[in-house]
Amino acid sequence: MTTQWWDKTLMLETRQAGRAVAINSAERAADFLLNEWPAENTGEAYEDAKRAVLAAHEGRITAEEVREAIIKAAREDGVFVYGR
Repeated sequence: MTTQWWDKTLMLETRQAGRAVAINSAERAADFLLNEWPAENTGEAYEDAKRAVLAAHEGRITAEEVREAIIKAAREDGVFVYGR
């Protein structure tokens, strides 16, 4: 499977104060969600975002739909999104 690049890079805060990470593909989003997500308590949107990256991997949704799911999860969990 090829990498599913986003049209616009998303910058999200990390666990380290004052640091951000660039997310520019559905695959990088999956890694960030599973291994680096800074929120200790997660909501339903986080679970939806995890399902979205799997759906994108299976070709059922677009990479841009994953991007929107990540933004929604970040907002719900209080993870700062730089720009949009």
